[in-house]
Amino acid sequence: MHPFIYPIVPAIRNLKMVEKIISTQVSSVFLLEGDIFEIKRACKKLKEHGKFVFVHVDLVEGIGKDKASVKLVKEFVGADGIITTRSNLIDFARKLDLMAIQRIFLIDSKAFQTGIEQVKKHKANFVEVLPGLIPELVRKIKEEIVQPIISGGLVTTKEQAKLLLENGAIGVSTSYEKLWDEF
Repeated sequence: MHPFIYPIVPAIRNLKMVEKIISTQVSSVFLLEGDIFEIKRACKKLKEHGKFVFVHVDLVEGIGKDKASVKLVKEFVGADGIITTRSNLIDFARKLDLMAIQRIFLIDSKAFQTGIEQVKKHKANFVEVLPGLIPELVRKIKEEIVQPIISGGLVTTKEQAKLLLENGAIGVSTSYEKLWDEF
């Protein structure tokens, strides 16, 4: 099964939100903060309820920003994939058969071009484009890469999410819980 069947992806910083997520129809969850032990418990509970779990390895406490951290997420945490801005971790995750989401920030034209080059070179399974309030850039990126796009960051309305999906995103990540069960 594809992890983004349901187009809204809760991006949670407070792991207490796991209880709310398990009763929603979302198919995937991004765990953005917490320590490695909290993340493991959250991952276990989410997976018991049929959710795909992606851990943002750049932000979680208790793991480094190296290959061992990726292996830890797979073997200790039991997550389905990682999220990172670090290209070398994308490569290693793929070697471990762990799904990888490369996060790129569109802060200017140079970041746009560099992001596309990194995605093409390192071949993540998915790309997360932030911020999510520029749907036409999602469309432009979609024309340049083969990977499916998730967009997020500052998305707080159903209309914003719909625009991103209409412009080529397969999913919209958001911490705004009112959107989690909207589609």
